[in-house]
Amino acid sequence: MQSRPMKIGVFGNFGIGNFGNEATFAAMLDTLKRFRPDAELTCICTNPDQVRQDYGLQAVPLNTAGRSPLMRKLSNIWYAIEVVRKLDVLIIPGTGILNDYCAPPFGLPYTLFRWSLAARLCGTRLALVSIGAGPLHHGLTKWFVLRSAAMATYRSYRNEFSKNYLAGLGFDVSNDPVYPDLAFALPIPSAPPQAAPAQRLTVCIGAMHYQGWRGHLETDENIYETYLGKLRDFALWLLERGMRVQLVMGDERDWRAVCDLRQAISAARPSLPDDLVVVERAAGWQDAFRQLRAADIVVATRFHTLVFALMLGKPTISVGYSEYHAELIETMGLGGFAQHSESIDLEVLINQFSELSSNRAKYEPVIMQRAETARSMLADQEQKVMHRLFGQSSQPLGATKDVAVS
Repeated sequence: MQSRPMKIGVFGNFGIGNFGNEATFAAMLDTLKRFRPDAELTCICTNPDQVRQDYGLQAVPLNTAGRSPLMRKLSNIWYAIEVVRKLDVLIIPGTGILNDYCAPPFGLPYTLFRWSLAARLCGTRLALVSIGAGPLHHGLTKWFVLRSAAMATYRSYRNEFSKNYLAGLGFDVSNDPVYPDLAFALPIPSAPPQAAPAQRLTVCIGAMHYQGWRGHLETDENIYETYLGKLRDFALWLLERGMRVQLVMGDERDWRAVCDLRQAISAARPSLPDDLVVVERAAGWQDAFRQLRAADIVVATRFHTLVFALMLGKPTISVGYSEYHAELIETMGLGGFAQHSESIDLEVLINQFSELSSNRAKYEPVIMQRAETARSMLADQEQKVMHRLFGQSSQPLGATKDVAVS
């Protein structure tokens, strides 16, 4: 008698136009299709219609409607149980799922807790694979996140920052491994035919619609305007020295930042030839790769824009909004080439850029070697996770059912 196909759920903030999230999702789908091609996959996500359209997968929403806030919370608990009880495994792949960026306690943190609890109640194995954690600012958010993590059969983190952050909250991470971000496992889109060497150095600037960590909850246009002003001044410095600037995005919401930055550059240099500042809207992570491939140097804010650039071997400077951006840069052999989005020092940025551009031949092979190491580490994690989730052994790897949380 033939056994039924294994049923696997993949949970995350997918279908919303965030290129990093989509790349992470694509990497996990690639792994599952290679290891369990017979499995029935269901994506539990923010925008199931988009996921169905993009991937042809069965997809359901994170939440269901209710007539009142109380009824909605109650109905969402039962809804999660109804979905999860049909699954053998629930996987949460990568992303900064254990932080509170632009998220109130009863937003994604509570949603994560609800689905994790449903998995525990239904006996469904829960795996958190190369996830990002912290910072967390609200006491209730910490409670939801820590208890969600404690219910996992398997946990690994995409950087030391995430592991250490949870450890600092009293969470037992002693058996949890650290592996690179899942996007490093993606096959790099093929390159177009090699063109003649460009006459000008091309610098890609990854602009983000960044309004502070709490972003859309407490909109701070001053943070955004100051940040964008620094990128404008840097772009003008590049242009004055005969370089070509390409503005890139890492999320559909970043199109505003790209357009605002282009307008600010034009206002300062109205006679600038159009071909010196390139602006092209990207439709996804594949487009982002294509645009970044044209760069000689990359300066970017979004975490996965940095990842994509580094996968391509591009000397890269982070102007990101968390310590884990700087850790990524250091891990890839570029220690010291990072600043925080809210305290960009133009003089320091120019010095960082000058060092990278003058010594590209020194840094590029180091970056490529580190990217290959990341791919090898993720291949090792694939084998371990797939064996633990789908093999005969039920002994958890890197986590236990009962984890101390303070």
